[in-house]
Amino acid sequence: MNTYIATCRDWPQGNAGLQALAAALRATLAPWQDIRPAALAAQPSPAAVLPLAAWDYSETPDAFRDWLRALQAAGARVFNPPALQLWNMDKRYLCELAARGLPVTPSLALLPQHAPDWARRVAECGWPRPVVKPLIGQSGRGVRRLTEGEAPALASYPQGALLQPFVQASFGEVCLIYLAGRYSHAARRRLAPGEWRANSAYGAQIESVTPRPEWLACAEAALRCLPEPPLYARVDGLISEGGSGESGFSINEVELIEPALYPQLRPAFARELAAALASRLAS
Repeated sequence: MNTYIATCRDWPQGNAGLQALAAALRATLAPWQDIRPAALAAQPSPAAVLPLAAWDYSETPDAFRDWLRALQAAGARVFNPPALQLWNMDKRYLCELAARGLPVTPSLALLPQHAPDWARRVAECGWPRPVVKPLIGQSGRGVRRLTEGEAPALASYPQGALLQPFVQASFGEVCLIYLAGRYSHAARRRLAPGEWRANSAYGAQIESVTPRPEWLACAEAALRCLPEPPLYARVDGLISEGGSGESGFSINEVELIEPALYPQLRPAFARELAAALASRLAS
């Protein structure tokens, strides 16, 4: 069986961490746009495809959706499963998780067809200078705080937007990585000086962290709510103000498509991912 890690045009060979994972999986790195479902269908055995570095899918979400469906139709084994990725592409999943009673950062979806009502809905929230992000987005692109009385513009968020209150999280963001449903390791994204966005694009520094049991409980409750069990998952949470990181965990993202898995923080992770993938393929 041939295995592929799908990447993107700007990073066709991924980064050092992805290259280490590819070596462990004996996988080929290639942009997702170049992995042709028809060519995979012609192979003697089904291919396995993991879009761990498809860091540009949000630029052409319809094409990415079509690609996932075509892979499935071609008989490829896709991880995570296409249905799970399609659900995860649209950040309205956070509203679904909140409706299930999970501790999610409050979220309001602003849909393109309701753009004339965006200003009213933002005002009704009453959140001072809320955070806005694309409804389908990656890597912190388009994430910013609105000014007082401002509403996002449809031209800037043509696929819709997600509105959230600004959470003062000086501890940064905690990322909990799971493999085949089991906790693997955790990363802390330490904020850059003067920055509030916990993303490497904005200078956040990555370091290992020991998660508190209540953080893990929140993450595992979220995983139990997913439409299908994922092979890999990363649950991100903002730690409430307190400075010590010992207060509440608020789910900010559940990453099931192309999360940074921070394998550098767990030397055995590449081998463990290969074993978990082999187990899934054998089932």
